[in-house]
Amino acid sequence: MTKPTPNPTPSRDNLTRLMRAHGRGGVLRMRSSGGSDAALNTPRAEGLTMAAPAPVPTRMEIQITGIRKHFAECVTEQDDGEMCDARSSDWDSPMPANAWIRAHADEEGHTKFKKHTEEEVATFTKPARVR
Repeated sequence: MTKPTPNPTPSRDNLTRLMRAHGRGGVLRMRSSGGSDAALNTPRAEGLTMAAPAPVPTRMEIQITGIRKHFAECVTEQDDGEMCDARSSDWDSPMPANAWIRAHADEEGHTKFKKHTEEEVATFTKPARVR
């Protein structure tokens, strides 16, 4: 009589029999593939897979790395259908940009402007605090 070949994918009945015979407190200790150290002899709750650990929660931080810059640009449409596209210099304060707008409006007669604010930032991730 030949010995039956073990099924590599045990059925629910086989696992239930194993649990009744060798399980303790809802935990069945098993080794994979002929006793190798591929899976450590650590207790696992019944039905849970041997998955990789869950990733650590992180949060995104934004850090301002530069000084805020203010500038203005003229968006007035000219007679030929083109935009003026004149742009002021960058300043650390909004007041010089306002002065540039007034001066450009006086010189060219343009009436539409956009004011912009820029600041350099960097992003990084760090582990979230667990409360």
